[in-house]
Amino acid sequence: QPQQKDYNDLCGLPDLNEKTLLENLRNRFKQEKIYTYVGSILIVINPFKFLPIYNPKYVKMYDNHQLGKLEPHIYAVADVAYHAMLQRRKNQCIVISGESGSGKTQSTNFLIHHLTA
Repeated sequence: QPQQKDYNDLCGLPDLNEKTLLENLRNRFKQEKIYTYVGSILIVINPFKFLPIYNPKYVKMYDNHQLGKLEPHIYAVADVAYHAMLQRRKNQCIVISGESGSGKTQSTNFLIHHLTA
């Protein structure tokens, strides 16, 4: 079987259905790519371990970049909200949702880390 293309935005899947969506998320997760976009929405799959993608290098990399230009990351969402607040001079909101143990608190911590950096 030919290796499937990895889509960092599910909107780019040629055939968007439950099977292809789950396969893409599974393939990305196996590569430790826990973040995937659906347009401007970020899906996170909790790896239940620390990954080395939360350091000053990544904070700087995602500073003032358009959503989708780099690999999906929680820092990108934080940065887009921050710059939208500055440009539009209006409050912004990021909704974090998930089941118990899904990583909502940790995601909030990563958002705050990026915003304070």
